[in-house]
Amino acid sequence: MPTSNDTRHRVSRPRRAAVRRGRAAAAGVPGPVIGRVIGPVIRPVVGAVVVLPLALVASGGTALADAATPAARAAAALGEQAGPAAVLLRVALLAGTAVAGGITLVHGMLGLLDGDGRRAPRDSSRGLFGGDAPRGLLVTAWVAAGVVAAAAEITHLTGSVSVLGTVAHVVLGLLAAALLGTRWSAGPGALLLVLLAAQLGSAHTGLAFALDATYAVAAGVLVGVTAAAAESRRAGLAPGPGAGEPPAGSSRSGSSRSGSSRSGPSRSGSSVSGPAGRCPGPGLPAAGARSRAAAEAPTVPFTAETLAGVDDEVARDARPRSGVLARVAITAGFVAVVAGTAQVVVSGPDTAHDLTGSGYGLAGLAAVVLPVLVVAGWAVALLPAGRLRARELYRIAWGAGVAGIAAAALLATLPLPGPGPEPGRPLLRTVDAGAGRLAVLVAPMRPGPNLVRLSGTGYPPPGTTSGTANGTANGTAVQPVALATGGHDHGPRLPTAASVSTDPTSAPAVPFTARDGAAGGWAVVDLPAGASTLTVSAGGVTSTVPVDTGSATATPAPPAQAALIGPDGPECAAALLGDLVGQRPGDVTPEAGTCPSDALSDADAGALRATVRTLTDHGVRSVRVMGDGSPRSRAAAELVRTRAAEAGARLVERPDADSALIVVSGWTPAAATLREASARALETPTHLGGTYLAPWLLTGQVVTRTSSSVVPLAFNPQDQRAKRYAGEVGAAFPGEAPSTSGYVRWAAHSGVPLDDRPTLFGAAPVDVPMTVNAPGDAGGHHGGGNPAAWFPNGTVVPVSAPLDPS
Repeated sequence: MPTSNDTRHRVSRPRRAAVRRGRAAAAGVPGPVIGRVIGPVIRPVVGAVVVLPLALVASGGTALADAATPAARAAAALGEQAGPAAVLLRVALLAGTAVAGGITLVHGMLGLLDGDGRRAPRDSSRGLFGGDAPRGLLVTAWVAAGVVAAAAEITHLTGSVSVLGTVAHVVLGLLAAALLGTRWSAGPGALLLVLLAAQLGSAHTGLAFALDATYAVAAGVLVGVTAAAAESRRAGLAPGPGAGEPPAGSSRSGSSRSGSSRSGPSRSGSSVSGPAGRCPGPGLPAAGARSRAAAEAPTVPFTAETLAGVDDEVARDARPRSGVLARVAITAGFVAVVAGTAQVVVSGPDTAHDLTGSGYGLAGLAAVVLPVLVVAGWAVALLPAGRLRARELYRIAWGAGVAGIAAAALLATLPLPGPGPEPGRPLLRTVDAGAGRLAVLVAPMRPGPNLVRLSGTGYPPPGTTSGTANGTANGTAVQPVALATGGHDHGPRLPTAASVSTDPTSAPAVPFTARDGAAGGWAVVDLPAGASTLTVSAGGVTSTVPVDTGSATATPAPPAQAALIGPDGPECAAALLGDLVGQRPGDVTPEAGTCPSDALSDADAGALRATVRTLTDHGVRSVRVMGDGSPRSRAAAELVRTRAAEAGARLVERPDADSALIVVSGWTPAAATLREASARALETPTHLGGTYLAPWLLTGQVVTRTSSSVVPLAFNPQDQRAKRYAGEVGAAFPGEAPSTSGYVRWAAHSGVPLDDRPTLFGAAPVDVPMTVNAPGDAGGHHGGGNPAAWFPNGTVVPVSAPLDPS
């Protein structure tokens, strides 16, 4: 029946809408409805990644990087590290959780958008609970769930994950894979990403934890969206505008809606009632749907141009899902890059040198760069030139996203590099030494001569170039041996010597040598003004340490610089270590100012006065004083001589049987003096009046040079606070013996008061064969002694009541 143009127009519009809805439902796309839900989908995702950090910061504490002092970083790097198996398990667990959670969350959200009109895509499989999903996506989800279950169970058996965490990982991983293809998979997928956020941020608190959690959620969503896009391409969904899309307006022009445009012959060979099940292309409905739509309006001419217009509209309606995926991927990638970059800034490393020169820095850099590559892959796939290779691009981007999560998971297993150098402040770092790591101390960080100290044992004495004495064998210098915290000292290994250089290509390397009265290796190097590096070779491994001496001139040298490079350098270094170990979170690293040997303190002067009065009261009438040329030693020797003379004691210059020996020199001369006196005592009676040491000489490498001695102290070495200091300094610098100078500096930072009245303590060896440490106690056994003890293989106990220091 002939009708007017208006009638045809009114009838064709609802019909076209019906056909469009049917074809969109057949293609698995909800048509125009999806355009209205893009905003509600994007907004919660963006809102979650914005609100999550704020909520975690509000409930968290201070970032771990802010709480980690230089000593804490060194102790963590020198402590027991996770083995390869533990690292692999953590990476597998977190990467598998991200893949399983991201895929099921994204696919479940797409199912919620599709609603009841969802249609199984091509090349799909039926899930365990009846859901339809692309076969590749289903296989990937089950593999990831299996990896999560296995890694969680093995990690639980090693004691790293609780029972509740293991059950949560196993149940959620398997449940998410089983529900894939249904709209309910979004629930366990979201919970898996929550677990991922909690585990990835377990090494941090506060802001650093929030950044880790944000990165975990964003990276997991990015991985899931990219995997879904790759399989959607396989199922026939276009990632963007079709390559053969006609110019805009060709199907909606005014002529297409006119009566003349709808008149004409029908499309031959392409009628609506074509072969059943024949689908002209992705996004078009089946022939049966076309036939039903045509039967509902038999009076309207359904021309080829009309069908083409409907096809164009359907093609445009099939594109919003890919638009949602692209927007979610780019948003998640942007959030992951921002969170990863912020984490590098907040948690370290502190220098550009460590960002590219340490494993921790490279892992953090990979966690930032790999999401950028994923977003770049999406951008290329959406371009006309990249549509033909979109699936390959999505697969490559998916692998980069998983690698980024693996790099972020690796961060918690790697030691955080040491702090950046600051002019005028001591630098405490760690370097590789073959099978272990060594601690290195550089001070005072000023242009000119600087003291470099390396932990470990087996260093040759100064000037040794051949022979087999003290650290060489057959003319080959020995290498240092790392003292692991809580381990044993097994002696030196051959054959590589340890050395340090400012420029390996031009400057000669300075070998590390031993010093009498102190443990470890010692070297003095000239540092140029400004930023540079030190090259440390130990155990056959070469490491670089960043240094920065500032712009000051090399002369005149500050007081600490002169003392550090002289005989009193070991004691000055011990005091600096006490400063660093006593430093509390948020405190500024103390400057390398004056050394203890620069002046005689009031407390030490009072202790010496009390010592002289005590020994003269006990009938000692002959005193021998041994000092050196340092300002403190000269003042102390003068004080002792004056008080001894006032008490009627005779001052002698040579050792004899009746005299008391009072040593007020520095560590190195004191060790030589005590060793000589002990050797003489084996031949003839010497210093029967006793051996008395100045307070600053209580350190393992000095007091062990004599069979017994008396030391006036303003603290008790057997006190728990003194033991805590000994443990902390030994953890930050293995092999470092506790000392009075270091404890005084540590106590000042910790707020530990010293006694107003000194007490005399006796230091003597106590031989207990086959001594075995208590659980958790550091040190060796079988007579090896604890290098962190105040008197290795001995004891320090009070032998007097508190004395009057006046």
